[in-house]
Amino acid sequence: MSVKPKLLAISSPGGHWIQLNRLSAGLEDRYQIVYAMPAALFTSTSLSERKVYSVVDVSADDKWRLIPCALQVLYILLKERPKAILSTGAAPGAVAIWLGSFLGIRTIWVDSIANVKQISRAGKLAQKRADVFLTQWEHLSDGQTIQYKGAVL
Repeated sequence: MSVKPKLLAISSPGGHWIQLNRLSAGLEDRYQIVYAMPAALFTSTSLSERKVYSVVDVSADDKWRLIPCALQVLYILLKERPKAILSTGAAPGAVAIWLGSFLGIRTIWVDSIANVKQISRAGKLAQKRADVFLTQWEHLSDGQTIQYKGAVL
C-alpha cells in the first residue's frame, strides 16, 4: 500500500468553505487531505474523519490578525509537509499560498464564484505566488496566468 501525498485544503468560512469541500471531495481518493479553517466552522461542520487545524480568520477590518494566522499556517505547513495547497480564499488561503510558495510547495488558488466582476482582493495577492490560479468566470480569464476550467458550484 502506497502512502497518499498530503494536500492542505484551507479557506475562510461560508461560500469559500463550501466550494473547498466540493473540490476536496473529488480528491480524497488520491490525497490525504489536511484541512485548515477558522474555528467558527468547527461547530457547524462534520469533521469526524478529517484531520483539521484551526486558523485565525482575517478580514480587511482586522489586518493585525495576519500575524497569528501566518504563524498558525506556517506551523501546519512545517508539521504536515503537504505536497500541495488548495484554497478557494480568502485571507487564510492567500497566506498559505504565499508561505507555501516560499517552502517549495505546489499551490493552487480557485477564486470564489462570488467574484463575478473582478478577481478578489485575496486572489490578487495569491495570484503573485500561486502555481495555478483559476477563476470560475470565463470572462475573468486571461488564458495564461488566470485560467478558467469551469465552476465549482
